[in-house]
Amino acid sequence: MDLRGKAIVAKYAWIGGKIGEEVAIEIDEKGVITNVGGIPSGEVLRLENEVLLPGFVNSHSHAFHRHLRGRSEIGRSAADTFWKWRDNMYGLVADVDKDVIYRYCATTFREMLAAGITSVGEFHYVHHANNRFDLDGEVVRAAVDTGIRLVLLETLYEQAGFDAPPLHPVQERFVSSYDAFIQKIQELRRENKHPRVSFGVAAHSARAVTFQNIKKLYNYAVAENLPFHIHLEEQPKEIADCQKFLGKTQGPSDILLTTLNLGEHFTGVHATYTSAANMRALASLGANVSICPCTEGYLGDGIPQINEDLPISFGSDCNNRICMLEEMRWACFSQQMRGNSRSVAALSAEKLLSAATEGGARSLGLAAKVGDFQVGKYFDAVTLDLNSSTLEGSNAATIVDALIFSCDNKEIRRVFVGGKQRNTF
Repeated sequence: MDLRGKAIVAKYAWIGGKIGEEVAIEIDEKGVITNVGGIPSGEVLRLENEVLLPGFVNSHSHAFHRHLRGRSEIGRSAADTFWKWRDNMYGLVADVDKDVIYRYCATTFREMLAAGITSVGEFHYVHHANNRFDLDGEVVRAAVDTGIRLVLLETLYEQAGFDAPPLHPVQERFVSSYDAFIQKIQELRRENKHPRVSFGVAAHSARAVTFQNIKKLYNYAVAENLPFHIHLEEQPKEIADCQKFLGKTQGPSDILLTTLNLGEHFTGVHATYTSAANMRALASLGANVSICPCTEGYLGDGIPQINEDLPISFGSDCNNRICMLEEMRWACFSQQMRGNSRSVAALSAEKLLSAATEGGARSLGLAAKVGDFQVGKYFDAVTLDLNSSTLEGSNAATIVDALIFSCDNKEIRRVFVGGKQRNTF
């Protein structure tokens, strides 16, 4: 189905932070919204039994991790810590080449589209196969071929730890100098002009990039108006190793808060062990945090201390399970279990949906393009089936709550990126 040059009217639509009924949205030939709520002038597609939402924006993904499914080792001592799991993950890319990384990414991106994810931030650090940085273009090619909107978060990786211990053999595929990395990101931006592809930069983590170069890279991102992401305090070992290396009581978030001029360009990923005080500081600066509840549970990471004012988004991260509805509800459920309360960080269904759409767009520097239905933005959307038995009895007042806390990927009917349906393969 192609809606370019047409209009769509669904029974319910999420517009302006609330559910509207029978609202028309017109889309031009480029897939851009030209009218919301007016009288459509051309051909109209009516979806009498579907609810229309902005497409989900996945702010943190490692697409290749999806191919570790079935090898969780959960409940066994062989992978009873994050660090043992990481060694198993390294085996997946020990012999990776361009064809393999393309296949890994294309498979994962198709599954994301089927799950209503229309934009993804791919935190990409597996750069080298036969030649330096020869894998990066394959991620872009996979996104273009599948139809998903991509923000390639080109990721700097310099060392194996704070004190630069010897590299694991697989880490040789990740590492580069700062200057070589900047040269590559500039080349990628210069050579890729596809309308669904944009770029950001990431420092893999404080253990893998020096604080000096984290600051340089963040300042580069701000100067170039690019999103900047970093894995932040996912594990307590990262904080302990940082303190040992510095000979101080400060962890990575303490250093970043005091040395960087943090703001909306910044996204800390996970922040699982970031203190509540530092989370409040991030919120006050308008910095983003991407949380990945399904992965954080899968890996046994922990539960971040989010607060009501913190701009959050959701990521599928290791992609063992790709379901943004599940990420949303487990973000809420885990906070409620940790706090012994049914009102933590004001995580209502409406706030969760906003985080999965507008919050993700903000984190990825896409807020001017996607995240909600506004004139001038692309028509990236997902519809869900109101005929599902799960939604029986729902109405305009209850539908969002029912979608977020009760539904699954099976309710997803259509997924549009730039006005064109993309979940049919």
